Amino acid sequence: MKKFIKKGTVLIVTAFFLVGCGDEMVTLTESEEAVVVNYSAGTLAKHNMHQQEGMSAVYPKEEEEELPVEEEEKKEPEGQEGQETEEQESAGQEEAPKTDDESSSGVSLTEALAVPGLEFSYVDYSIHNNYKQGEHFSLDAAEGNTFVILNVNMTNTGTEAASCDLLGKQPIFTLKINEEAGVKNEVTMLENDLTTYIGTIEPGQTAAGILLFEVSASVAENISSLQLSLQMGETVSNINM
Repeated sequence: MKKFIKKGTVLIVTAFFLVGCGDEMVTLTESEEAVVVNYSAGTLAKHNMHQQEGMSAVYPKEEEEELPVEEEEKKEPEGQEGQETEEQESAGQEEAPKTDDESSSGVSLTEALAVPGLEFSYVDYSIHNNYKQGEHFSLDAAEGNTFVILNVNMTNTGTEAASCDLLGKQPIFTLKINEEAGVKNEVTMLENDLTTYIGTIEPGQTAAGILLFEVSASVAENISSLQLSLQMGETVSNINM
């Protein structure tokens, strides 16, 4: 294409110099010759259907195809989708109630109840078919059952009076006898019921409390082991007796 333009330019310039009806050839300066050449080249290029505008066609390099922005956003790194699914499944699972290590030692009753200034200690147990407190309150076990009563001391070991509100803590005790199925404590309004006790204990003073469990009389005939656990809220603790 360049060769064609150059040949055309020479022909036009030659024809321009030869015209004039026999007049002398006009001598052009170097700058005038440059103007004629540029004009002639532009004219040829303008009427050349095989060429874009200008002296030469410059074709830009083909750009790499880019994914639309929406498709790039949709395209996720490999493995990310599975990871998000696992995180959602984990987030949807509810946590089970917290349980202390079920070792033989467990935790102390004092640690489990956590009443500031008070120390709780298991004393012993007794078995009765009924339980009386004063002249106006009596509780009888159902036929074939009996009560296993755990005696607990509450001692103020500090130098200031300690306020105790176990009713607000809503403790739930479970007693296993001879590793049989557990039995939950009876909830009463007895003054000394440990699960509903409300009172103030002075420094150095000890108050007696009880935990009342109704069990089968046949199970209570031969007790070889007792296992006590306490649940408060979502926390379950095995009690060291």
